[in-house]
Amino acid sequence: MTAPLPTLERLPRGALTLFRLRALLRMGIYGAIAFAIALALSFAGNEHWPFLLPCAVVLGLSVLTAWYPQRAHERWGWALREHDLVISHGVLLHEVVSIPAGRIQHVDVHQGPIERSLGLARLQIYTAAGSGADGEIPGLARETADALRERLVRREADDVV
Repeated sequence: MTAPLPTLERLPRGALTLFRLRALLRMGIYGAIAFAIALALSFAGNEHWPFLLPCAVVLGLSVLTAWYPQRAHERWGWALREHDLVISHGVLLHEVVSIPAGRIQHVDVHQGPIERSLGLARLQIYTAAGSGADGEIPGLARETADALRERLVRREADDVV
């Protein structure tokens, strides 16, 4: 029998805005690609049906843009426990990651332009085993990300001594 998840801290409401903006950006990029493909097909065959492709892509992405960010926001959570950091997320595939405190090498706080404008940050956790970030929590309030980083780094220093 598996142990129940701890009570998870949830992302702030601003993270939902971040998720929605990212979804809109993806929709614009994929829509533009679909439009370019349709334009190329139209010139190649002198047909007008290829323009149904970007319409279908934009329609499908619009549905996903309306549905997915809300579900993703509801599923993200984290808990700092005595011996590990638990991160839970995923809409279609639910993932729970437990990062042992003793394995944490360093912790970074990042802000892209959208995150900075919303007062949010992304916390990335690196362990001895990984070549990249082994854990990430997006959409944290900047103050929360900084405080969590300090707590994790302080733990790392305490574990070394």
